Amino acid sequence: MLTYGRLLIRVAVPHGKDISNIRPVAFAKNFCSTARTTAATSTDSAATNATKTAQKVDSSCCGFAKDLIGGPSTVLDHGKFGEDACFVTHFKHTHVAGVADGVGGWRKYGIDPSEFSSNLMKHCEKIVEAGEFKPDRPDLIISKAFERLAVSPRPIGSSTACVVVIHQHTLYTANLGDSGYLVYRDGKVVQKSTEQVHYFNAPFQLTLLPEQCELEGFIRDTPENSDLNVLDLEKGDVVLLATDGLWDNVPDALICEALEGVNAQNLQQKCNTIALIARRLSCDVHHLSPFAKKASEHGIRTKGGKQDDITCVLLYIS
Repeated sequence: MLTYGRLLIRVAVPHGKDISNIRPVAFAKNFCSTARTTAATSTDSAATNATKTAQKVDSSCCGFAKDLIGGPSTVLDHGKFGEDACFVTHFKHTHVAGVADGVGGWRKYGIDPSEFSSNLMKHCEKIVEAGEFKPDRPDLIISKAFERLAVSPRPIGSSTACVVVIHQHTLYTANLGDSGYLVYRDGKVVQKSTEQVHYFNAPFQLTLLPEQCELEGFIRDTPENSDLNVLDLEKGDVVLLATDGLWDNVPDALICEALEGVNAQNLQQKCNTIALIARRLSCDVHHLSPFAKKASEHGIRTKGGKQDDITCVLLYIS
């Protein structure tokens, strides 16, 4: 099976390993998820002192590190799954979540890609918890986090980023790269982020280089390049954030099938199921994955899933 790694520089270099001998039974053993949390969101009337309408938001997250099998893993680190990272938090009545995918190409330079993505998400989380953000501008959360990340001593690396904000029954989103989100309502997808790539398998990404490093050839996007969207939310809506470990392996129809019957009580189970489906399909050499379909559109012949770190976050509007 042919797999393609994430790009650090503007050169497509295929790499990977044979995963056909991986046993599916190992997935359940290494399955990891975090506990569900709940926060209440209230809507104030700007003109009157009318009674506030409470909106409860339940959340759960789950993920797999790509290299769980055959060695030790730091998957139990809070909000960190391999080179992926995530956070879920709230400030007063505003709920915020994000995911980031560190660019694995930095490993050949002796740099841990997870340091960039995990620290980016930690800064986002701290900014939200301090109330230093505008709910309708999630891109500025990413921007402020990136600015703080750049202060010396800073981690070297690159990462995609997707941050969503739920405020007064409205969803505000900012997505940079090929992580992303979708909104599930009444059995179908009503909104989904647009993948941002410079060319096949070269996503938009935030980058911090060594101070003495030559800039030529490196992909260096800014938070201002984020794609922004707004959506009015309804009771029962589900917002799914994920890194490309999900989107490259699981089609939307299968995600919708897995989310059927979702509610606040089974939210963690649904999140676990979606992540597990992605994990299994990533190792299926016969699976016609979304990644394989995109590769074919670019003249690259391949089949099967794309083994990768997988991170999923579910937000349920109760």
